[in-house]
Amino acid sequence: MDEKIVNQSMELILNAGNGKSLAIEAFKELLTNGNVDLAREKLKQAGIEIGKAHDTQTSLLQKEMSGENFEKSILLIHAQDHFMNALTIRDMVSLMIDMYERLSNEK
Repeated sequence: MDEKIVNQSMELILNAGNGKSLAIEAFKELLTNGNVDLAREKLKQAGIEIGKAHDTQTSLLQKEMSGENFEKSILLIHAQDHFMNALTIRDMVSLMIDMYERLSNEK
């Protein structure tokens, strides 16, 4: 397997995993302390990590679109799964923070 693709796959997993963890931390902060500002800050940090993963994914997409052939390994598929899960969790936590804030303001 191409070492560069392995490295990019691992970068994708690392950055997506960091982003997912930060999004979950944001939600835990909200549940534990009700601190919307800190939850949003952690979610912002999650977005930065997920953005790094997106950059890696974009690089791979550009290679493929330019006609470069490379092996689509289970590792790369696994990395994509991590990325998509991180995006989903970040988006869901964002909605939950909004919902929490709205319900808190209605009291």
